Amino acid sequence: MKVYKIGIVDDHLLFAEGISNIIANKNNLELSFIVSSVPLMYEAMQKHAIDFLFLDINLPPYNGIEVMNQLKQENEALKIMILSMYQPIDIGLDLLKFKGDAYLLKISGKNILEEALESMMLHKQYLDPNILNEEPISDLFTTKLKLSNREKEIISLIAIGKTSKEIANILFLSELTIKTHRKNISEKLGSKGIADFIAKSNEIHKST
Repeated sequence: MKVYKIGIVDDHLLFAEGISNIIANKNNLELSFIVSSVPLMYEAMQKHAIDFLFLDINLPPYNGIEVMNQLKQENEALKIMILSMYQPIDIGLDLLKFKGDAYLLKISGKNILEEALESMMLHKQYLDPNILNEEPISDLFTTKLKLSNREKEIISLIAIGKTSKEIANILFLSELTIKTHRKNISEKLGSKGIADFIAKSNEIHKST
């Protein structure tokens, strides 16, 4: 049985350790390293030969997609999974041109990660089923409603049904902070509940 060696690059240690716990329960997977930055990734890859790389898209000052494209040029056989808080369309990523082997949203669960791994083993590209196909609304919110980047993150999570507690865990914030953000968002939108909130955003989008 082939054992696939994995490297993880993510600056949220709790998230990376959560993935490592899933890997530890698989007989055909072996964790080679966890690092928090791109320079540390290159150092680790000089010491460890890996089959899969789990790469956070947001690793300032680096862009995960650009790092992935460079790694693919250097080693096409390396399978790379992009991990992101953002919908592809909200960061201007055209999935038809995406060179990675998987794109996963950090809001997704264990089952989706396992499906992605199975697809990578079969040399098939995997795209998270939670990826939205709608037109982006983040620019619209920024110009018309003046929402912050954090508020836009929370909007995307509310839109797919995440609770305040779940959003707090995903964003490493307190539940009280999330509730405050939601109150501020609702005030900016002029709506009272989540249903009105989503309907209002769609109404604004259609009017442009």
